[in-house]
Amino acid sequence: MSNQPARRRRRRRPRRPTGSSGESEVGRRSDQESGSESTERGRGGGRRSGSQAEQPQRRTTIFGMPRMTVALLGGLLVAMIAVFAMQLIFPPDDVVEVEGVQSFPDQGRRHLGEDETFDAYNSFPPTSGPQQAEGAEADVYLPDDEFIPQPAEMLPLLERGGVVVYYDPEVYDSADDPSGLLGAMQSLRQFRERLAVVPLEGLATEHEGVTIVAAAWRTLLRVADWDAEGDKQLAAFLQNAPEGYYDRYRLERGDTTVSAGTSE
Repeated sequence: MSNQPARRRRRRRPRRPTGSSGESEVGRRSDQESGSESTERGRGGGRRSGSQAEQPQRRTTIFGMPRMTVALLGGLLVAMIAVFAMQLIFPPDDVVEVEGVQSFPDQGRRHLGEDETFDAYNSFPPTSGPQQAEGAEADVYLPDDEFIPQPAEMLPLLERGGVVVYYDPEVYDSADDPSGLLGAMQSLRQFRERLAVVPLEGLATEHEGVTIVAAAWRTLLRVADWDAEGDKQLAAFLQNAPEGYYDRYRLERGDTTVSAGTSE
C-alpha cells in the first residue's frame, strides 16, 4: 500500500436548471412586463398609453369662432333683449323734452251719460276728461269735409295712445301738396294708425298765432308754423314711445294703466 494519503474526491455540484436562479432579476422583470403587456393587448383590443386610454380632445371653436367669443356674444344679445323688454314693460315716466310741450293734470276718463255734457276741460283742445263712449275715427279730416269731429270726440283716441294734430283751416286748406302739412300727415298715417289730423276753428286766436297743436293724453305741443323747425318739433312728438308721445299714454279701462299714463 502507498504511504500517501488518499485524495478526496470532489463532489460535483448538481447543475442548476436553465432559467431558474441563474437568470438576472432584470430578465425576470422584463419577461413579466412583456407578459402583462400582452395581456393588456388581448383585453383592451389595443395598446394603451399608460393606465388609461387617450381621451378625445374638446372642441375649442363654435362656428369657427373661439368658445369664449361665442359666449360673450350670446350674453350681450341676452342683455340687449332684456333691456328692450324692460323699456316696453316699464317705460320712463319723464316727459321727453320737446320744445313747446305743455302737460296738464289728468281730469279722468269716465264715460258721459246719454244726455250729459262737460265743458270744463283744463286745456284747449282737451287732453283728458269725461268723454263719450264712442269717439271719432283716426283720419285726416279736410276743411271741406261733411263731418269734422269736435275735440272732445277725439279723447277716446288719445286714451288709446293716439295723437291728434289740430291745424288752422285758414292757413292749411289743401292736401294736394305733398310737401305741405296735410300731404305730409297723409303719408305719415301709413305708419301711425292712431293718428288723426283735424281742422280747428279759432286755433290761432286761442294760442296767440300758433297754427298747429299736437295733442296726446294730458299733453299739448304748440307749433308756430309748418316750416323746418315745426317739422322737427312734430317729428319728435310723433315718435313711438318712450322717445315720443305716440303710444306713450295708451290706457286701459279699470285701475291699471299701460305705458306712462296715469290711472283713474
